[in-house]
Formats: sequence, structure tokens, C-alpha cells
Amino acid sequence: MFRFSICILLLVSCWFSGSNVYAGPETSPKREQATIIDSFLAGLQAETPKQAVELWVLGVKNRSGAVQYATLSPNLQQKTRNQFEKRSWGTGQSSPWVENVRFVKEEKISDTEVQYTIEYELLTSEANYGKGQKVVTVKKNPEPLRKNWFITEITTKFNEYEAFTPAETVIR
Repeated sequence: MFRFSICILLLVSCWFSGSNVYAGPETSPKREQATIIDSFLAGLQAETPKQAVELWVLGVKNRSGAVQYATLSPNLQQKTRNQFEKRSWGTGQSSPWVENVRFVKEEKISDTEVQYTIEYELLTSEANYGKGQKVVTVKKNPEPLRKNWFITEITTKFNEYEAFTPAETVIR
């Protein structure tokens, strides 16, 4: 998992730093970026439902909208892309941050759908701003020959101190 995390962070760094990747002599910079993005998204396909949630949480903890976006279903990506772009793919806030994430419930809805409840703390260097809870629904890709899993829904209990990501539905 550590190697996987390092690879993700390196990819995100290259993506956002505008790093030049050779894509051929006649490729425009915009096309190069699209190729890098497509490759990035394909490389972050979760092999298990829990891995999809763990990867999304990694994106939340690192405030990486790109990693979060990569874990979403095509439908949820379509609904949230503009919001991620408006935020320049950054999410969250510097303080408080999400820490001590734990899976407290796993409910198998079907062979192709699993729902996880996660809890976490909202911390700063000086205080604890309480706990948060999210319910994350993950489905297996229905396309033939595809084995990856993606997030189809994220429901979060409101906490006045928490920053929410574009894909979340917040319940007050």
C-alpha cells in the first residue's frame, strides 16, 4: 500500500506541476495533458470495493480532488467535474483535517455493491473538532471484462467545521 500511495502522489505531482511527458512530435500540450489525465484515471482503478474507499480517503487526506475524482463512477464524475475544476482540483482545508479514519460497518448489498460506513476525527494542532461519519456506496463496473470498483454515492453527516468534497451529499 505504501508503494501504491507513493506512485499516486508522484502522478498527482506531475499532473499538477505541468510536467512535460513526451507524447510524440505532433502532439499539442492540451492533448498531452488529456493523455496524462486518461492514463492517471485508468491507473487508479480499484480492484476491490474497500480499496476504492481507501483511495478516496487518501485523496481527502491529501486534499487531492484528482485522486478523489478517479475513484468515482462515470456518472458521479460527470456530475462533479466542473466543481473539481473550479477548485483547481484541490479540496478540503488546511485545518481541521481528517485523521484516524476507521471502517465501522460493511454492508454487502449484492455481489456487485457494497456500502461502507467510515468514521474519523477532525483535528487541528491545537484541538479536536469532533467526529465525522460518511456512508460510501461502491459498485463493480458493469462493463464487460471490467473488474474495477468505483464509488457511486457518498453521504456525510454535517459538521460545521468540516470541508466537504464535490461528490458528497451532506445531510443536516
